[in-house]
Amino acid sequence: MNYEEIKQLRAYARYDGIYLAIVWAASFTCFLASPLLGILATFSSILTLSTPFFVAYRLKVYREIGLNGTISFKRAYFYCIRVFMNAALLFSLAQWLYMNFLDHGKVASMVASITSLPEYDSFFAALRISREEFTATLPEAFSATPMVINSLMYEIFFGAIISLIVSALMARNKK
Repeated sequence: MNYEEIKQLRAYARYDGIYLAIVWAASFTCFLASPLLGILATFSSILTLSTPFFVAYRLKVYREIGLNGTISFKRAYFYCIRVFMNAALLFSLAQWLYMNFLDHGKVASMVASITSLPEYDSFFAALRISREEFTATLPEAFSATPMVINSLMYEIFFGAIISLIVSALMARNKK
């Protein structure tokens, strides 16, 4: 790849990373609003599970419009990795801003209320901790920095794995 091709790939990946970060932010918003309206939890899951399909669609747009219908596996993988990296960084920034300035313990209290259900008794028995110990650690675990760093690492890791699959399926060497 020459400099112009790299520049083009970076531009497409930058915009598509922004779009993917918006999808993830919408999913996170639906998750946060799910106690108010239960159907939003389903929308949150659907938006999250649509990630590989969204990236594949955007890769197809890049392949068809930007590259006249052909793309190698290597370039497709590089594009997908860039999209996931850009999206992960932007979404992590948005998540950090939310956790620092708007959350005030809402996520931790949601997790505490979910884990207070009797179905989680076996979960606590397997961990060999009491429900009270678990609940006491939630504010620290769901503070802004640890949650965002953990989320960023998962997004990049799973993005790299998903990129392999999407790139393999969407690569076209000949028209």
